[in-house]
Amino acid sequence: MKTQISRLIAVGFIALVAFYLSAGVVFHFVWKRELEACRAVRQARGEFVEPEMFGGVIGFVFDVTYWPTYMWANLYHSGTPFSTPCTPKRAS
Repeated sequence: MKTQISRLIAVGFIALVAFYLSAGVVFHFVWKRELEACRAVRQARGEFVEPEMFGGVIGFVFDVTYWPTYMWANLYHSGTPFSTPCTPKRAS
């Protein structure tokens, strides 16, 4: 009985971690797509587009790990979960 409960808790924890990480992967790719579209628009307008600071593997790890924080900050400041420099800021 005790091993069944501990196995159930372990499976539940693994499922929770898998959901968290899969949501982070989806967040990363959607946000990356939005950022690339914004960069293309800004370059077409002749604006300076800053280089990507944390790209590649380290950017992926940050996005997958901290996606709830990024999403909350984007919602708070812009009203959208995938805010970019092209997104109009929310009126205060």
